[in-house]
Amino acid sequence: MAVRPLTGDDWRLKRDMRLAALKDSPAAFISTYAREAKRSELDWRSWPAGGAFFAAFGPPPGLRRRAGCDVPLGIAAAWVAAARPATTHLISMWVVPAARGNGIAAQLADAVTGWAAGRGHRTVELEIACGNTAALRAYLRCGFTPTGREPFTGGGTVLVRTVGR
Repeated sequence: MAVRPLTGDDWRLKRDMRLAALKDSPAAFISTYAREAKRSELDWRSWPAGGAFFAAFGPPPGLRRRAGCDVPLGIAAAWVAAARPATTHLISMWVVPAARGNGIAAQLADAVTGWAAGRGHRTVELEIACGNTAALRAYLRCGFTPTGREPFTGGGTVLVRTVGR
C-alpha cells in the first residue's frame, strides 16, 4: 500500500474518487454528488484551497500485488480554516468498500497528520456525521479522541488527534 499526495494534474482522479465517495456514502459528507459533479477542472485542481489531497494505492481488492497494477483505494484531504490556522482539518476521507478493514484509513490519517506536522500544526481535527459508527470506530483506532465540542453539522461528533502522537 502506498499513500501519496495528489497534484493539480491528478484532478481527474481526485474528482472520480470524490464522486464515487459521494455516491457510495452520501450521508457521510456535507456536500452532495450533484453539487460536486458541477465543479470545473480548475475547481478540482485547486481543491482543497490551502490544503492537500491524498490517495492510497494498492492492488485491486481480492487480488495479489502485481507490479504496475495498483489502483486507488482511498482518499483524504487536509484543509486549514482561516479562523484556526494552527489546526489541520481532515476532510473527505473515504475508502473503497471492498478495501475497507485493511488499514487504509489509518495510512490516510497518518498522511494528513504528517502534512500537519510539516506545517507546525499541533492538532488534526475532523467531524463525523451522526450515525457513521464505522468511521467513528476507525478514527478512534487511529488515535483520534472526541472533543465534546459542537460540530458544524448537527448531531455529528468532533474528534481531534495530537500531531506527533
